[in-house]
Amino acid sequence: MQNEIVINASAGETRVAIFERGNFVELHLERESERSVAGNVVKGRVTRVLPGMQAAFVDIGLEKAAFLYAGDYRQESGPSDIDIDEEEETPRPQRRRGRNDGGRSVPKIESLLREGEEIVVQVAKEPIGTKGARITSHVSIPGRHLVLTPWSKRVGVSRRIEGERERRRLRELVSRLRPPDLGFIIRTAGDAAREQDLAADVKYLTEVWDEIQIKQETARAPQVLYTEPALPLRVIRDFVTGDTSRVVVDSAVVYDEMKAFVHRFVAEPQPRIERYQGDVPIFDSFGIEAQIDANLGRKVWLRSGGYLIIDQSEALTAIDINTGRYVGKHDLEETVLRTNLEAVKEVVQQLRFRTIGGLIIIDFIDMDSSENREKVYRALQDAIRHDKARTNILKISELGLVEMTRKRTRESLVQRLCEPCTYCEGKGYVLSRESVAHKILREIRKDLSRFCGRRVAVRVSRSVAELLLGRLKNSLEALEQELGFAIEVRAQADLHQEQFEVFALESGPPVPLDLPWLRQTAEETEVERTGNGHVSATPSTPPGTDLSPDNGAVDDGAKSTILPHPEREEGF
Repeated sequence: MQNEIVINASAGETRVAIFERGNFVELHLERESERSVAGNVVKGRVTRVLPGMQAAFVDIGLEKAAFLYAGDYRQESGPSDIDIDEEEETPRPQRRRGRNDGGRSVPKIESLLREGEEIVVQVAKEPIGTKGARITSHVSIPGRHLVLTPWSKRVGVSRRIEGERERRRLRELVSRLRPPDLGFIIRTAGDAAREQDLAADVKYLTEVWDEIQIKQETARAPQVLYTEPALPLRVIRDFVTGDTSRVVVDSAVVYDEMKAFVHRFVAEPQPRIERYQGDVPIFDSFGIEAQIDANLGRKVWLRSGGYLIIDQSEALTAIDINTGRYVGKHDLEETVLRTNLEAVKEVVQQLRFRTIGGLIIIDFIDMDSSENREKVYRALQDAIRHDKARTNILKISELGLVEMTRKRTRESLVQRLCEPCTYCEGKGYVLSRESVAHKILREIRKDLSRFCGRRVAVRVSRSVAELLLGRLKNSLEALEQELGFAIEVRAQADLHQEQFEVFALESGPPVPLDLPWLRQTAEETEVERTGNGHVSATPSTPPGTDLSPDNGAVDDGAKSTILPHPEREEGF
């Protein structure tokens, strides 16, 4: 089955679904309010040079300054050693902490840049979480088959193109077609490309670079010189191959833009682009919407009945594999092996779909046989080959754990589509209603003497009220006997489960307070000498301070949890 690309372009948001052999493997999202800055070429201004980190901060017009390593900044006369990025297939300099192939060490950042200097850089990695953008001066502009590298005058070939004859053919073609002052890298998509395909790319990329050069001469930092095309056009450039049967889009405007782009920059045979005009939304028609919702869950079911648990944190992503409802047929080892092998494919698909990067720990079900562990490891390696992201996988340990890394270039899909839960504040859990109920009883008992025989009421969430008046009714009645009065329980529907408010229902006699700031009054007096030579001591009590007890309830912290004693220090 050939591959398909489905594009949903609506006001303010564009979504692209990538199908490979009929399977929904990737979802790309772009919104007008948060357009990706990765790939942008910017004229920026150096704001800080940090010799201790061998890096600099550069203002490129974003909320946070971008980060530039010394090894990511090239001098005009510097080396032009290049490598091919396995994910984006864009070149990157071969950075080393020690010496490079030319026998020269990386220059110190303080010798390369100074504060206030204006430089041309490219966003290599967009801001993620609290981190600013990562930038480089090694500008590279990707086309469909080629990548322009103006800082290098050479022609390179992607390492994924393996045939030596094909590599030599492509290098000779591009060397003949390119301007002598520009370098190019042949992408993996350029494998078996015809001369007219390469010529179209050279023409397009040369025009882009000429426009950047013209803007650079008059621009004042920070100023964007080049932005990546909109997502639908990047799809044509980066994802459409000879295996793509069609591209389906539901927007007439985007359809016209894609057709114009293809007509101008893509040689024959051009990809087939269709306009979707059905009454049902395009993602619903292709069954994509339901798959998105299912794949964003913490639990992902396997066809056999097993399942994955995916937990993402700041430090790493943990994936746990379980047999679930799958009980196998013959013996336990075979059941475990089948579940692990099935999970391998789903794990790789989830990594791609969710754009998970960084450190990843996969907890396979324990296997006694080292041969079976090797089978699962080889299956994982085979499955990951279809992923463009650069990965590094370690062997399966005897505990069934696999440690791997996957290059992170942008926020994960969960980070882009979701936000922390406002109820639990991102923790993933709240105090149980029983814990809250017992906490209320403890707080009332702790300040029992301060109520001075007054009747007490407690305002709680509905679920906690049901527990206090139900299963914990005996504990509540015992406390009422100690207090000498009934405790009134009031349920409030909009109150958070962890919040409660305890207050007296009637006024009472003043209660002596032992406040630290009152004890220190004598030590913190301000000495004032009067006109007749006498000395008067003035306590440093804040003006307008009311020392009388307050019968109202008092807020107690982040959750606005209200504790029972009305004359607490915080109330003044």
